[in-house]
Amino acid sequence: MNTEIIVHASEFQNEAEYIHNEMEKNISGKLDAYIKKTANEGDKIRAEITLTRDKLGSSWKLEISFPGHTFRSSRENYAKLDDLINHLFVHIKEQMAK
Repeated sequence: MNTEIIVHASEFQNEAEYIHNEMEKNISGKLDAYIKKTANEGDKIRAEITLTRDKLGSSWKLEISFPGHTFRSSRENYAKLDDLINHLFVHIKEQMAK
């Protein structure tokens, strides 16, 4: 499985490496089994997260895609970074389980 992780987070420069690592952990920990059931061995798995920050908190969009499948989750006004990333992946996992 070839996984590409893309992080759009210009307002989170200090957290960029942490975000990337959390995404890797969530993909391998929460989604790996679901992806293996539906993706072919050579498929490219793309995980793209977009993050913005404003006065109310943070807004996040996560998209996981591979040939024939796209899953999306978004949340707003989260303050705690790790909880938010985990929460987004839980919603993607629920979509994949259906």
